[in-house]
Amino acid sequence: MTAVQAVLALLILLSQLLAWRYFHARLRRKFPKALLNLVYILFNILGLYALLTVFVLNFPPPSFFLWDFIVRPGLVWELVHLFWLLPAALMALGGVLWAGFFRREPKGLPKLFRRERPGPGLSDPVGLLLVFMLAFSFYGYTRQLAPPEIVREEIPYPDLPPELDGFTMAVASDFHYGAGQNLQELQRAFEMIAAEQPKIVFLLGDMVSRNSLLAVDYREPLSLLSSVPFGVWGVLGNHDHYTENPHNVLQLLGNEKAAILSDRRENIRGIPLTVIGFEDPGTRDFDLYPLSLPDEERVLPFQAVQGPPVPQDNFVVALTHRPAGAADAAGRGVDLFLAGHTRGGDFRVPGFRNANPAAVFYPYSSGRYAAGDMEIFVTGGLSAPVTPFRLFAWPEIAVITLRRGPKPPPEGEEGQPSPAPAPSGAAPTERAAGGESAEGAEGAAPEANAGEAPAPPLPPMAPGPPGSRPGSPP
Repeated sequence: MTAVQAVLALLILLSQLLAWRYFHARLRRKFPKALLNLVYILFNILGLYALLTVFVLNFPPPSFFLWDFIVRPGLVWELVHLFWLLPAALMALGGVLWAGFFRREPKGLPKLFRRERPGPGLSDPVGLLLVFMLAFSFYGYTRQLAPPEIVREEIPYPDLPPELDGFTMAVASDFHYGAGQNLQELQRAFEMIAAEQPKIVFLLGDMVSRNSLLAVDYREPLSLLSSVPFGVWGVLGNHDHYTENPHNVLQLLGNEKAAILSDRRENIRGIPLTVIGFEDPGTRDFDLYPLSLPDEERVLPFQAVQGPPVPQDNFVVALTHRPAGAADAAGRGVDLFLAGHTRGGDFRVPGFRNANPAAVFYPYSSGRYAAGDMEIFVTGGLSAPVTPFRLFAWPEIAVITLRRGPKPPPEGEEGQPSPAPAPSGAAPTERAAGGESAEGAEGAAPEANAGEAPAPPLPPMAPGPPGSRPGSPP
């Protein structure tokens, strides 16, 4: 157990002691007090098993019974205390210390520690607030277990190649298999993707969480997408890199016909479409891509991308796990920028997509945005790596349809980022996506744009897929 995990465990223990003290002092009869004690003992046993599974056993292959009836309820119990009850308990403790120091009668939250109190009622705002928080957490937990939403988005482009008018793409991210999803839920997600009959499928990383060998369980789910005309393409996420060997994830998914692009581009055979896949910006070389740099100032290593030159009229899609470097991609010939990772912040104010915690770190945190002529779509993903509940940022699978037509006027939603300017030195109209020379051979690193210092080549995580995947027009 690391120091951070030890501190979190102590905070969870403190919040449980304070919450138990509050409810125990409010209950007058022996039976309710005994029931309260039983609940705390039972759920702490589940919680202890869940924390050991998460932090010590590295998410062994989850069985339906253990995951749904022991691990998930245990995690909910511990995290509800940490996220909701700990702040209230600490405020109450501070109020008690303040009242004791000044010898004053405690009021409001400090009454948490008074021994003689009336039973719960409308005059007990602290108790009502705690019950409300517990009820909301239970609602978020049960909603997380429901099938994901299908989010449909039509994106028009005035110069879209005619062959791509009506072209559908399925986008899924943040599976977190072994931590956020069990095998039945993984299978359900791929069944829902297959039912949409997309022309191509994009998987945006975090396929597993801590155990790379769990990627072998994608064999049957990926077989459901064998009839997708133009294949399954994807990138790895930060949690794939947190495993003991991310090469296992890449290799196992590749064995099941999912082309994982590691700083590589491919021209899709049969249609004017190019896909560029980047390694996760948060787990690459920190000297090249420091996390402390604001998102809008980051760049993507287009100069280090391997693969064949991009035909001039091709529609270019960029795949990356997290929505970082989008402003840089806007000036490099990318038409559609797809990302995940944020999960919509997990918690969102209803009706305001940018009112979520992820918006503090990413200007593009949920849904569709525009950066110049480039469109950005950030999918909410399917599950969280540890937290088994979300609120109003529900799990989703996105289905994007390309249309040939004029751009609509901006929506003007409050908090939506304004179109990002193209980076200095980049040619906004360049279609070669990264400034590569048309004479570059397949597999060779492209040259840098004029007036732009070339980025140092990146050590590849693993070899790219051997050439373009076959595909026949529908």
